[in-house]
Amino acid sequence: MINQIDIASFGSFQGLEWKKTVRDSGKSVKLFQRLNILYGRNYSGKTTLSRIFRALETRKLPLNYIGSSFTVTGEKGAVTDADLLTHNYDVRVYNRDFVTDNLSFLVNQEIGGVIKTFAIVGEQNKEIDDAIAAIEAKLGSVEGKAGLRFDLEAKKRERDRTKTAHSTALSGLEQKLRSHAAEKIKKNPLYRVPVYTIDHIKRDIDSTSKPGFSALTPEEQASKLTLLKQEALPDIEGTLAIILKLESLKATAEPLLSKAITPTKAIEELLKDSALQLWVKQGIGHHRDKRNTCAFCRQDLPHDIWQVLDEHFSKESGDLETALDAAIASVTDEIKSVAGLNTFTGAQFYADERTAFEASSKALSEALGVYEKDLEFLKKSLETRKNNLFQLVILKPPSHDAKEIEKHVQDINALIVTSNGKTRTLEKDKAAAIDALRLADVFEFADAITYDNEVARIATLKTGADTAGTAHTDAEKEIRDAEAEVQNLRAKQKDERKGAERVNSLLNNFFGHDGIKLEARDGADKATVKFEITRNGKAAYNLSEGECSLIAFCYFIAKLEDPESKGKELIIYIDDPISSLDGNHIFFMFSLIESLIAKPIKNADGSNAYRYKQLFISTHNLDFLKYLKRLSIPKKKLPAGEGKTKSTDDHEHFMIERNGASSNILLMPSYLKDYITEFHYLFHQIYKCKDQAAAADSHEPFFGFGNNLRKFLEAFLFFKYPYHDDRNDAFERIKKFFGEEEDTAVALINRLNNEFSHLEAVPDRGFKPVEIPEIAKVANYVLDKIYAADKVQYNALLKSIGEPERVG
Repeated sequence: MINQIDIASFGSFQGLEWKKTVRDSGKSVKLFQRLNILYGRNYSGKTTLSRIFRALETRKLPLNYIGSSFTVTGEKGAVTDADLLTHNYDVRVYNRDFVTDNLSFLVNQEIGGVIKTFAIVGEQNKEIDDAIAAIEAKLGSVEGKAGLRFDLEAKKRERDRTKTAHSTALSGLEQKLRSHAAEKIKKNPLYRVPVYTIDHIKRDIDSTSKPGFSALTPEEQASKLTLLKQEALPDIEGTLAIILKLESLKATAEPLLSKAITPTKAIEELLKDSALQLWVKQGIGHHRDKRNTCAFCRQDLPHDIWQVLDEHFSKESGDLETALDAAIASVTDEIKSVAGLNTFTGAQFYADERTAFEASSKALSEALGVYEKDLEFLKKSLETRKNNLFQLVILKPPSHDAKEIEKHVQDINALIVTSNGKTRTLEKDKAAAIDALRLADVFEFADAITYDNEVARIATLKTGADTAGTAHTDAEKEIRDAEAEVQNLRAKQKDERKGAERVNSLLNNFFGHDGIKLEARDGADKATVKFEITRNGKAAYNLSEGECSLIAFCYFIAKLEDPESKGKELIIYIDDPISSLDGNHIFFMFSLIESLIAKPIKNADGSNAYRYKQLFISTHNLDFLKYLKRLSIPKKKLPAGEGKTKSTDDHEHFMIERNGASSNILLMPSYLKDYITEFHYLFHQIYKCKDQAAAADSHEPFFGFGNNLRKFLEAFLFFKYPYHDDRNDAFERIKKFFGEEEDTAVALINRLNNEFSHLEAVPDRGFKPVEIPEIAKVANYVLDKIYAADKVQYNALLKSIGEPERVG
């Protein structure tokens, strides 16, 4: 069914928003029901509204409605003006456009208008019936739990289940990917990616799955983070060059250490005591040519001390000592130079090269330490020989590795080249570091959510959903093919002449028109049939508007039985079918709608079956509206708790009104909806005044009591006393009904009947409060008198306004 219509622009409807407009007094939104009655004056927009439904039927907009915009919302989804070709509602509309499209002869009787033929199912053919029955049995039904339709429902459930499972799993994974991409990558200033979507993170995950990718170690991550903070460094000037002199120093020292010398006349005590010999040698420099007294013991030196000592310390030993001093000085210089061989620092290098440089620098320092120890040993050996010139010293082989030192030098020089090169590639290296860190992040995330396993699971679910979807599609096709075969078989039973006969039957049975008929005549080719309107067997022209309306509507009703409509759950819209009809025909039109559309069919179990899915009827005629209130009202079931159900009326009344150039849809006011006639309305207003306490909640009936009482008594007493002697005495009927003996009550009635319903003679009456107790008293008096006079009529009046019958 269709629930509501929102119309942005369509003819006289502009900016209609259903939920803002169609509300009851409690401001609750009301929707279309199964049966819908719409009332509107001429030119209010009734036909315009019907054209929206007609557009659903024809699946195209009417002429001159280009640029229209509307949305029809119902149980089969919403349909906009752009969806007319694809919706699933079966709609049939009777309106002016239906007549123009199908019965153009009625519109243009003098210029060759035609009446389109249609067929309904003709005489039964047992062979075809059996074939149709076999196919229908094969098709089965959901309710019968058998056949292709039942199997299709199961396949549909399986398709929906597998589709939902796949969709849920896929959306769950994609939500995780979107969340990580947006919150952890895009918003992280480290990665510098202003745009990073689910597609980007999927590509990154694919990159981490390729051969050759390895996750970053914590140390590597730390190194790349450090690189990102690194600013460009100046180039490192020069290279490291280390020339080791130990070998040349050793070549100089070895002859000195191994040269043997002897004194001219040795002093045995000195030869035996090298320390003493050194002490004496050092003392010579302090005493020669300076004093003749020993600076240590203060004793006079022997007169031949210098000759004895010169014979012991010969010129040869002096030359050796001098050579040793020179060698020691050279070795000392080399030792001093070792500390300054590596002048580079880690701060000159970029992060990655700094670590390697510091490692190589440390290794170089350790190797140079060994080299320095070899120099120290050489120096010590030279000093040992100098301190004991007459004793030879043997050198041991050096411990340092010159090749190792050279390797460290080359490594440092290579790092200098690399670091200098990084200045030119720093930005590129930073970009690569960012990519590596982002991929490391994505890799950890994918591992945490078991991405590969989830993708495999979703692929399996997709295969299952595709399989179930294919099975459902194949089942649908099989059903469509079977239904098409049924249509083909039924087409063989179609009889267009039966369509004309059905129209004539409706014209005759419901309207008594046996003179005007719709004849099915052979076409010029004898193979086709055409419809023609006849009067007394001859082609009819100059049909009245009323006759055109009767023929058109009977044609519409009969066409509901054609193969394209019969058996379908139809949404039927009937727009003002009583144009140019008199009172009798209006009633018969109502009877036709009630009998063939609205009246339910009884099922075997006593429940009602309806011949329509939803019914809309619009009119401008108040008499027809009065009849429409008598239509069979469909019921709908509502839950009542504990597995039980209750039913309620499934109908609603609406009003279409036009303010200026714009039409609107509203709920029908109660004065039109609830009362069949004004007479019933007036009785209800008087009944409301029987209890004076009711004035506290609703005072309107009390203010209008005088007018309402006067009009009600005029109508009631006219039918009670259609003739009275003095036609100029309106009070005569009141006295006849209420009795001459009750003068006081009758006078009070007459006062209220006249004074309270007129202000012209007593204008001050409009400036005084209403006398509530007096009104209630009169209301009860009148009602009691009617009850006493005719209990059956009184209770019928109560029933018409929804009040319980009066007893006693």
